[in-house]
Amino acid sequence: MKLLMAILFALALPLCAADLTGTWDVAVDIAGNTGNPVITLKQDGNSLTGSYKGLLGEAPLKGKVDGDNVTWEFTAEYGGDKIHVVYTGVVANGAISGKIDFGGQAEGTFTAKRK
Repeated sequence: MKLLMAILFALALPLCAADLTGTWDVAVDIAGNTGNPVITLKQDGNSLTGSYKGLLGEAPLKGKVDGDNVTWEFTAEYGGDKIHVVYTGVVANGAISGKIDFGGQAEGTFTAKRK
């Protein structure tokens, strides 16, 4: 029985996403306009906290991890208006890539690589 449990545990390890804690360089593309914000993430179980620093200023962020799927969000000010930004991506080969929603006003894509 112990052998069976050890085998099942070993088989389940690859299904768990890597720890995303760290500093990430992000390449953003919004309809041909590019930017390179930096995000800092701290993962605690399935929860993410951290910070965003880029064109939209600096803001705390929060998010979640579900297997290889990851989401984080923050609220920032742009042009005097508050905007809720949501990043939704997939972790693969040590990078995160996906889509960004800028409060329903614009959409973009991103790729993040750990510093």
